[in-house]
Amino acid sequence: MAANKLRTERDETAFICIDSPPRYYPKVVTLDPAATSKLNARIDGMSGIKDSFSCLDAGSLGLKVAFDASWIWGEPNHYAMPANWGRIETAQDLTKWHQAWEDDGSPTDSAIFTPECLENPNLAFFARLSGTTVEAGCIANLSQNVVGMSNVFSKTSKGPSLYSEAKSAVSTFGHGCPVVGYEHGTDLDAAMSAGFQAVGPLRVLVR
Repeated sequence: MAANKLRTERDETAFICIDSPPRYYPKVVTLDPAATSKLNARIDGMSGIKDSFSCLDAGSLGLKVAFDASWIWGEPNHYAMPANWGRIETAQDLTKWHQAWEDDGSPTDSAIFTPECLENPNLAFFARLSGTTVEAGCIANLSQNVVGMSNVFSKTSKGPSLYSEAKSAVSTFGHGCPVVGYEHGTDLDAAMSAGFQAVGPLRVLVR
């Protein structure tokens, strides 16, 4: 959100994007499983809720479950950058990364990740290359104690080896911090086979 210069607000109950978030990104991320009454009042009428603890009553809010998922945790470790992987540094290479991500089944009407994202010191884009062609990739998002891994994709195989490679790439940006994220379905299975642990449920709610 910050990389796209969108206005946000945060308190002990939720993180909310005041402006319209990019496609595939939530309007609200809940932060406290015990604050449901406060949350219900704040998110009334909104759509695109990441229910971080899978505890909101979707029906009473006029929402439905888009999908259920699980938070994942990778133990802290200092991994080396995998072979043929590297960090995206230029706007031209980010365009190639974005196109490969779209080709893996994430079509968008416009570029979600603008060149300004490359200026954010806590954000990094990684890609596995075959020559100059982007074959796979992911995003790393550095926080105080963990580094987030998201948008894992591959134009070829999307199994445990991809998640193992992505975890290693992200860990180089996180300086050995735990690697965290969330996945669902077969992607969750692949992440767990790559050494991640499932540490709690979440779900995404839409109107």
